[in-house]
Amino acid sequence: MPELPDLVVIRERLIPELIGKTVESIEIVDPVVVRNITGGSVEEVFSGVSFQSIERNGPFLNFAFEKWNMIIHPMLSGRFSLESKYKKKDLCIRIVTNGPILNYVDDTRMGKVYFLKPEDISQIPKYQNQGVNLLSDEFTEAAFLKLTEKVRQQTRVFLMDQTKLSALGNAYADEVLFAAKIHPKTPVHQLSPEEKSLLYKSIREVLTSSIEYIRNKRAPLEVKVRDHVKVRNRKNEPCPVCGTTIRRANVLGYDSFFCPNCQPAKGEQFINWGTGDS
Repeated sequence: MPELPDLVVIRERLIPELIGKTVESIEIVDPVVVRNITGGSVEEVFSGVSFQSIERNGPFLNFAFEKWNMIIHPMLSGRFSLESKYKKKDLCIRIVTNGPILNYVDDTRMGKVYFLKPEDISQIPKYQNQGVNLLSDEFTEAAFLKLTEKVRQQTRVFLMDQTKLSALGNAYADEVLFAAKIHPKTPVHQLSPEEKSLLYKSIREVLTSSIEYIRNKRAPLEVKVRDHVKVRNRKNEPCPVCGTTIRRANVLGYDSFFCPNCQPAKGEQFINWGTGDS
């Protein structure tokens, strides 16, 4: 899925292409991803409106028009393209403007595209209960430490709780934990003050460096850039720090990748991560 660094760069690249452009037509190729809360026809309501702004809220991109909004939650496999000749069979939505064509593509059809008025945004699940923006000035070490108080979740589960931290996905949760040298199954309440401080710094550093890397890569808009990650989806490869084989664990139903040497488990575990294969 497009995660926070991806969405930051996607937004940056869409703004100069779309702001001020007028919608000439909208074609809903696959309505399964659409949530129409306008009370009318999307094609009619959005004809002739102009893009006013594009904002990111956690994992959502909010495209604002004069009196309407289109809010997209890409989820697992949603992606964007400005390629005018994108194959129709791969499309979910095509928006033709007096400038570029904006395509929304989603192979799994798990993403959601909401068409609605600004006053109806509360109807979008999770949109208004996002936690602290990890790229904002409000995300201070003091604020982070406050959020960790009395938390007994596994650290990876805590990192991916969007009601607390907005928003880390699977890839960057793994990368943050690797940078902080914390095993994904370590309960938050077992972290030392020093480990919590390093975890905060790792969130900041991993996100900042990843945004810069993706920005400089200049890959096609729909391409998910992941060649910079150190452990995510690198099971059985050598750790870039110590050479130990990278392992995979299941954490609350999600795959997590880590180095058992750099990120040692605390206490007894059901699996001995130092040997064998997960």
